Amino acid sequence: MNLREIVNRNMDLQPWTEGERVPWDEAAFSERVLKEHLTQENEAASRPVVKINKHIDWIHRTILAEKPSRILDLGCGPGLYTTRLAELGHTCLGIDCAPASIAYALENAPQGCSYQLGDLRSAEYGSDYDLIILIFGALNLFRPQDACLILEKACAALKPGGRLLLEISSLDAVDQIGNQPAMWYSAETGLFSDRPHLCLMETFWDEEQSVATERFYIVDAATGQVTRHAASTQAYDEGQIESLLREAGFREMAFFPSLTGKAESDLDEFMVVLARKLV
Repeated sequence: MNLREIVNRNMDLQPWTEGERVPWDEAAFSERVLKEHLTQENEAASRPVVKINKHIDWIHRTILAEKPSRILDLGCGPGLYTTRLAELGHTCLGIDCAPASIAYALENAPQGCSYQLGDLRSAEYGSDYDLIILIFGALNLFRPQDACLILEKACAALKPGGRLLLEISSLDAVDQIGNQPAMWYSAETGLFSDRPHLCLMETFWDEEQSVATERFYIVDAATGQVTRHAASTQAYDEGQIESLLREAGFREMAFFPSLTGKAESDLDEFMVVLARKLV
């Protein structure tokens, strides 16, 4: 792309039409994302360790009653949850599409913890899990039909009576993404490039479909070459999530304000659902 194409860009951007998500599965991009996963300075990709430990405590003590269990973490990143759960005696498998995160997770995997590189829509999940985890709003990043497929696959992979722990970005949080003002920044290196660049960002909100779309133009400082990325985020309200889970085969749904079972802050950024597979 070039700068003229930015000036003449489409301002009626429809969800998913310019790409479904940023390139998590590209090697160089995933290396840069891994740095964001591991930093303790922000929550752009993962939570800080102190917050993760609180989540692990709730999962281990309240959901699993401290009983050794088979756990599948979908969208596991560098294994920040699975590593800790395995150290508590659980057997864990993590699946993620980012090669750098999976390489890091494998390098640091404790006994009883394994990882698989793959797209959640096509990866083989295995079977007989006691608990499947899908957190940090990962499901929102898929088209609705793909989200349904992932939930159906998760249900099939659970043992009878097994449970899904799902953390969804709230409707208000996704609405805010889609209604942010356009902005830009410059950087010597960053998430989208290892080279000095400008990042131009704008967002779109589709009220009818409840989808936020973010568009990023990355302008290389040395060459002026422009690279475009786009990502859409699907919003759901509580009733829609309950309907999706029922269609996938889940019942006995309980909603929580966070992964500690109680409100962690005044921000209503996520909602947490614990659902059981039919026996």
